Amino acid sequence: MEQKFLKWWDGFRLSAMGIVLASKKRKFWLVFLVSFVIFGTLLSLLSGGMGAINLFFATDFGGKMKIIGDGFLSLFGVGKTFPDWLLTFSISLLQALLIALIVLVWKKKRSNNTANYVSKTNSRKGKFDTDNGSNVQSVGIIAGLAILGSGCPTCGTALVTPMLGAVFSTGSYAIAGTISGVITFLAIIVAIISVKKVAEEAYVIMIDEEWRKNHKKEKSREK
Repeated sequence: MEQKFLKWWDGFRLSAMGIVLASKKRKFWLVFLVSFVIFGTLLSLLSGGMGAINLFFATDFGGKMKIIGDGFLSLFGVGKTFPDWLLTFSISLLQALLIALIVLVWKKKRSNNTANYVSKTNSRKGKFDTDNGSNVQSVGIIAGLAILGSGCPTCGTALVTPMLGAVFSTGSYAIAGTISGVITFLAIIVAIISVKKVAEEAYVIMIDEEWRKNHKKEKSREK
């Protein structure tokens, strides 16, 4: 049990170090901020059900800009209760972090022409899975769960309410509240696991890249 805990703790420690190293890259912040704003605004708009989305397509350009602006502001808590804001903000933060890490890893792998990296500090785990397809799939799963679990279940605007209403004639709001909460919780768990995995990979890649640079410098000095 203790060994499993140490493995778990070691993995999260490497992930944290990977995020710190990634945060020193300007391109990482660019992708992170763009992803955070876009995904967070979308989730904020869906927090009231499909009403805001339907209105967006029905109104003129000025109305569209106002709807987007309101969604952006609600991402930072304007006009939202604290629990609703915290969930939306947390999922948006994790999703943006995951996307930024995936882009960073992809660019590093391309520039280094390396398909697989092995962690020297965590060698007992073996090779990391560097399949970008699985990372992108994680982004899609998190986005799908987050969107499906969004909305206000108690007031009947959760996106799962109409689906449940077609199956259950009564009590669909209460059922939707429970299911929406479970789906949102799953989205957060999947996001944390995915960020941990990609952040570990980012750490290994950047440490390996730094070692290669230092090795080249030492060789050039010897010559």
